Amino acid sequence: MVFKNNINNLFHKINRKFRNFIFKNRFGKNYWSVKLIIFIMNMLDCFEIYTNTNDVGRFDHYVPKFLLKNWRISETGTDKGYIFSWSKNNNRIEKVSLSKEAGVIDWDVFNSQGVPSDFLSKKVFAELLEDKASRVVKLINNNSSIELTFLEKSTLAVFIAHQVTRVPAFHESLAHFLSIGYSNNLLNKEDLGNKKHLVQKVVFNKIGITYDQFLNEEPKTIIENIKSQKIFLSIEVATNIAEKIYRGNLHILEIPTNSSDEFVISDNPVVFLDMDREKLLEIIPWWEIGQANFFILMPISRKKAIFYSKLKKKDGPVENKNKELIQLLNAGQYLFCTNKIFCQNQEILNNHLKMYDSELQANNTIK
Repeated sequence: MVFKNNINNLFHKINRKFRNFIFKNRFGKNYWSVKLIIFIMNMLDCFEIYTNTNDVGRFDHYVPKFLLKNWRISETGTDKGYIFSWSKNNNRIEKVSLSKEAGVIDWDVFNSQGVPSDFLSKKVFAELLEDKASRVVKLINNNSSIELTFLEKSTLAVFIAHQVTRVPAFHESLAHFLSIGYSNNLLNKEDLGNKKHLVQKVVFNKIGITYDQFLNEEPKTIIENIKSQKIFLSIEVATNIAEKIYRGNLHILEIPTNSSDEFVISDNPVVFLDMDREKLLEIIPWWEIGQANFFILMPISRKKAIFYSKLKKKDGPVENKNKELIQLLNAGQYLFCTNKIFCQNQEILNNHLKMYDSELQANNTIK
């Protein structure tokens, strides 16, 4: 057993160094090189083992810290670790520590054989996904024009998929979906403990809940104490939609050089613009992703955002004159945040709150 663990640990180190080497040198610029890289990665992944260091009671960011840092007040000095936030609950702007924002203690912790596990937080998110995604996001932010490799595009799509599903807003949507299904006898107690049933009935929505039903129906029975199911389903939904997002066309949305406006980021940062329904979506119909005509948008810095769509721009992937889309993305941050909006500049928050006041008032009235 000791020998086996030593071998697994050795291959884990090799796997990590190989991934770092690939991303650092930006390999994977053509289809066949990507196939080879993924083949090698999959072979090395066979030696990966489940690990649990029992390091629980820690603050888990569901919006990664590397992303929040792009809005910190200062790059140096005492304000380096701080960010401005607006709270929807108390309508107040404050300077807060970004280390304690957009997260919850043990948010990603789940029970494995009755023992709390940090595997998801440390291994899946911090070590694998966030480490690689941060490199891709940095490339986009630091370059006016750059052609991403196939591997970088794939990494970015997976990151966006998990950013859709990792946040409290999506977990609440899952609970709402399960409650509707249970109230209408489309789900039963046995389904909640059966992973195969949950994948078919929830991830793929084989029970046929419509978006209007999902959005408007108040379930008769509210299902509670289902953290493990929500974590499992959020991972499964992200896995399912990542490839569908990747198949879309990646665009970069930039604040015009002559504009004083900026992007903000919320605790629910991915915004869906439904081109067929002609509106921003409050609740995400994940089973429609890849079929419906969505714009999937997320800010990655004060001046840049990324979005996926079925459309492809003739003059390249960069949008730097689309003020309407910028305003829609920012409006989505305010309208559909769980509670917090984050920004580097307090004045930007004040300006936006005035700009979107009528929409916020209407949204609060509906709720």
